[in-house]
Amino acid sequence: MPQGRCFFQIRCRCGIYANHFTSTTPLNPGRRFFKCLKFKNHSCGYFKWEDEISLNSVLVTTKDITSSWEAIKNDRDKLKEELIAMEALYKAEAIKVMKLEEKVLKTRMILKISWALFVGFVATSMMK
Repeated sequence: MPQGRCFFQIRCRCGIYANHFTSTTPLNPGRRFFKCLKFKNHSCGYFKWEDEISLNSVLVTTKDITSSWEAIKNDRDKLKEELIAMEALYKAEAIKVMKLEEKVLKTRMILKISWALFVGFVATSMMK
């Protein structure tokens, strides 16, 4: 049975998309159907003729896709918010680091000046 093309997808009882086939049997030649993708031992046994599928099945699938799309958009929005919060935290930490570097430079300068004054004082004391 060759796999056919379909404009919508149906989920079997396993929760996966069922394969879409065209019948080649003498009783139903050319008739299209959906069947569980898994092999016999692991299959849920789903089988449905395409012409027997109600509009409700298609609407349920469409609702599933729409709700999945909405969930993805919500996740994306949450990730954007987290990224913005992380960027703000990074900027705040970068400012703290810059302030600490300034303090280190000032402390080094004070130590150098103090050391120079001390050496000058010792040198002057020794000359007297």
